[in-house]
Amino acid sequence: MALINILAKGPRNINWDVFLNDYRGLNIHSLEVFPIPKELGFDGDSIGISVHRGYVDRNIVISELGQLIAFFISNPYNLKFIELFDGIEVRPENVVMLINRL
Repeated sequence: MALINILAKGPRNINWDVFLNDYRGLNIHSLEVFPIPKELGFDGDSIGISVHRGYVDRNIVISELGQLIAFFISNPYNLKFIELFDGIEVRPENVVMLINRL
C-alpha cells in the first residue's frame, strides 16, 4: 500500500523514450515511478510516484524524492508535482516535511 502518492504534470507531452533514459540515470530504487500517458484518456501525459509502506530507509526516500523532483522540474520537463492526499505542491524544499509525516 502506498503511503504517499504524487502526480506530476507538465505543460507539454513527454517523450517517453527520453524520460526513461533520464530516469534510469537517476538510479532511483525506493520509489515507484510510472508513466501515465494521455492515450489512457487523460488530458495530458503525467508521471505517478508512490512511496510504499515497506520502504527501508526514510533518508533514502527523502534523497531520492528530492533528486527526482529537482531533475524533473527543470527543462525540458517542467513538471509540477502534487501530493494527492492533501493537494500540496511538492518541491525540493518541502520533501522533508512531506516525508516526516509518514
